[in-house]
Amino acid sequence: MAKRITSAADYESIFCESERQKRALEYALDIRKFEIDLYWRRATYFWTLIAATFAGYLALAGASTKPLLLFLISCLGLVLSLGWYLVNRGSKYWQTNWERHVDCLEDEFVGPLYKTNVSKQQFSLFRFWEGYPYSVSKVNQLISLFVFTVWLGIAIVSFLSLVCPSFVRSDGTWTKVGAWLLGVMTVLFVGALLWLACGSSKGKPRQVDFYISDLVPSKYDGEA
Repeated sequence: MAKRITSAADYESIFCESERQKRALEYALDIRKFEIDLYWRRATYFWTLIAATFAGYLALAGASTKPLLLFLISCLGLVLSLGWYLVNRGSKYWQTNWERHVDCLEDEFVGPLYKTNVSKQQFSLFRFWEGYPYSVSKVNQLISLFVFTVWLGIAIVSFLSLVCPSFVRSDGTWTKVGAWLLGVMTVLFVGALLWLACGSSKGKPRQVDFYISDLVPSKYDGEA
């Protein structure tokens, strides 16, 4: 059964000696940097694929290609955008995991360096020439969710155009409906970006809450 750790004292008891804690801190810092690097590499990878899919869809839509091919491309964009959103959330989880380890280990060796940040009150949201502690990862996650929502709408329209050609009306009615929906959705996501991205986790209390997983003995243990 996995052991749960919910206090700093329990966490420190895992590392019986100072040297072990120091090495653990070095590992946590290195892995954290590695996770951040992977985060942006994955973002670049998905951005490239999704942009290429968008370009392909627009090119084929303008050439009045068969609806089946447009639906296929919209499904590809939908899957890629969903994968990007899920990967962003997974990357954020592991980045947070190693940041919590650094929080618990750093005090004895370098002091509360990582936990100490410039006061948010020194910056103003409306001073556009200055910095502001936006949550970069939240911005990226919301953008990926917005792209997924757009692809979902494209896939639905492509599917309806395929199974029910009369869905696409010559008077432009559905084009107007789609434009209104896209406009409303964009406004909602912009509002969510401005609201949620301001909620940086820096400066907020961070709870100690870990699980140590048990290793299941292999059936080959003990064999020569």
